[in-house]
Amino acid sequence: MERNGNMEDRTAVLGGGSLGLLLAGRLYAAGRECVVWTRTREQAERLNGEGLRIEAGNGLPERRTAACARAWEDAEPTAGIVLLTVKQTALSDRFLKRLAELVPPGGTIVPFQNGIGHVEALRKALPGRQIAVAVTTEGAWRTGAASVRHTGHGDIRLGDDGEVRPETLQVVERMLTEAGFSVFLSKQLNNEMMRKLLINAVVNPLTAILRIPNGALAKTPERLELAKALFRETYEVLRAYGLEGESEDLWETLTRVCEATADNRSSMLQDVEAGKETEVDSINGMIVRMAAAKHSDAPWNRMATALVKALHDNG
Repeated sequence: MERNGNMEDRTAVLGGGSLGLLLAGRLYAAGRECVVWTRTREQAERLNGEGLRIEAGNGLPERRTAACARAWEDAEPTAGIVLLTVKQTALSDRFLKRLAELVPPGGTIVPFQNGIGHVEALRKALPGRQIAVAVTTEGAWRTGAASVRHTGHGDIRLGDDGEVRPETLQVVERMLTEAGFSVFLSKQLNNEMMRKLLINAVVNPLTAILRIPNGALAKTPERLELAKALFRETYEVLRAYGLEGESEDLWETLTRVCEATADNRSSMLQDVEAGKETEVDSINGMIVRMAAAKHSDAPWNRMATALVKALHDNG
């Protein structure tokens, strides 16, 4: 992996889910050397044996690329770039301790998690590492252990709070741009993260509860009314925390994201269908806690949290 000794040549994608496979597949297709760190040895073996299949969607032909993968427990440390694509629910103390072993001081971590609070947790647990935050609206659906469908084109916004070296951000930006993503550097990442949280708090739980792809959310008046009610409540909570932007403009942004990712099945829907724990506590549950901290209430978000949790069979 250390072809020229440059930071950008030592890249790992941590997570073999939808977004992780999409990022890795596009990096491989662009000729970038990287390794995928997967949760299981079985998935690593599938990727190494079969390669990674990328389905472009929209009737375009699929691509298959070679892949280099290792199970998370077998991974070797890297001082380069780690694209962190696991769900926020995975960021346990044990996980962060292992991540600290794999990314020594001086390394760069680029978290793609939904919600907020994960960046602070990473900085606290991994001092001395550069945390270059990413927010994306790309749509992806993992169709198998070694295959992913790109279900909607969005963009990736990169930034930090001044602790990341400019050259590091430029390396990450160039790497992702060369892989075919639309990448923008932002000095307002906190606002970008809250905008993404606003979108996720509406789209993810409703698509999971109704078992529909993103584009179907606007197909009936009843679904739209549900979405608008959840949007209005979430917007007011986040505005109290500094969210910038007019309500009408942000609603239009949300509907454009749904249109651009019409065929995408949200990560929460995918988790519900797979019988996995969802991120609803990190998204809608977070909105409920944020409202409570301001001595307010968020009944729509509380209901969404309860309904999604009720879909998960703990038995």
